[in-house]
Amino acid sequence: MEVSHSVKERTIAENSLVILLQGLHGHVTTVDLRDESTATGRITNVDAFMNMRLAEVTFTDRQGAVSRLDELFVTGRNVRYVHIPDEVDIRATIERQLQAIHRVRYFGGRDKGRKEFPRAKHK
Repeated sequence: MEVSHSVKERTIAENSLVILLQGLHGHVTTVDLRDESTATGRITNVDAFMNMRLAEVTFTDRQGAVSRLDELFVTGRNVRYVHIPDEVDIRATIERQLQAIHRVRYFGGRDKGRKEFPRAKHK
């Protein structure tokens, strides 16, 4: 599981269901695309904008022609639907992803070290 180094991406992921997709890292799933094609492969990366990188892909275009690809990058804009595998516990996956984000955000402890979002100083 990989947590983004960007504050903006972590904030977007934390406040949307894209963390569920990020939790699917390593699972084989099917992604339906807007142009009615599908890609089935192992998820290797999902960013906060739902851009996905799949490995060992079987790509089926809208005419039904099947292609085998080593890797495929899908922009979030082109994703219509992501099939969640049956073996994935959705609630546990979301909670695990949120814990990982919070571990990065509060890496020195809640009251120690540098904070990602420092409190405003009152004058």
